[in-house]
Amino acid sequence: MQAGRSFGLLALGAATLLAGAAAWVARDGLRSLALERRSAADTVARLVSARQLIPEVEKREQYGRQAGEAIAHARQLGFDPSAWAERRISRTSGPLSRGEASELLRQIGAGGGRRLFAADSFELSTVSPGAGLFNAPEPADQGLIFAVNGTLYFPMVKQP
Repeated sequence: MQAGRSFGLLALGAATLLAGAAAWVARDGLRSLALERRSAADTVARLVSARQLIPEVEKREQYGRQAGEAIAHARQLGFDPSAWAERRISRTSGPLSRGEASELLRQIGAGGGRRLFAADSFELSTVSPGAGLFNAPEPADQGLIFAVNGTLYFPMVKQP
């Protein structure tokens, strides 16, 4: 009976050791599973973020293609950027006569299509409350408010 009892205790001890080892392995497995789930969630979040960026990337790619097409078209037309210069034009708002305003507008637009003006801002309005831009000026007309800000592009060499 003593031998049977010793064998039972030995079997119980072995089962306890095996149960402890199994618990240890299971704990490590659960810890690994948690790490893998966290890694999978991070990967899914990065994937969602990347998918949200796709329209922006496609738009920039389209802009790049359009810019390339514009450059190719300009080269076909013989446009050489190194042969052109630019001047910033900045005239603050202030009253002047209709004749002076007309002369300034003529100077900006002169050149028969060989000069290009890219306006950042442009203001033209009447000083007199009852006057209009497209009506003949009245004797009491006080002129116009004229302001312009932009870049004038022009060729440095005379083109045929």
